[in-house]
Amino acid sequence: MMNVYLTHTGQFTARHGHGGTLAEEIHEHTFHYEITFYGPLNAEGYLLDFRQIAQVLKEHVNTPIAGKDLGSFLPNPTTEALTIWLFERLQNLLPYLYSVKVAEEPDRWIEYKGEH
Repeated sequence: MMNVYLTHTGQFTARHGHGGTLAEEIHEHTFHYEITFYGPLNAEGYLLDFRQIAQVLKEHVNTPIAGKDLGSFLPNPTTEALTIWLFERLQNLLPYLYSVKVAEEPDRWIEYKGEH
């Protein structure tokens, strides 16, 4: 059986700020994300329906987060915490979830693969 990787990308704008050693006032980013799935091709020759992925991401990522302050639902609103939160939010909604990557700037990505 052949396995493939499928990656869906997207973005949303949100705010966050930090206390402690990171100490920054609340500021805005356009966060970019990559959601990657890994698994076997089905009988029709594909892993997941792109439309299903897009709908789940719209309902469970983009719509609820867009324009929000990440500190309203993350105790430490870092990009690392956001990446883990996204993985945990999606793992029961979409099969074959392999990893989540989030960037707050084009040269800074965080990746989480569900390790604990």
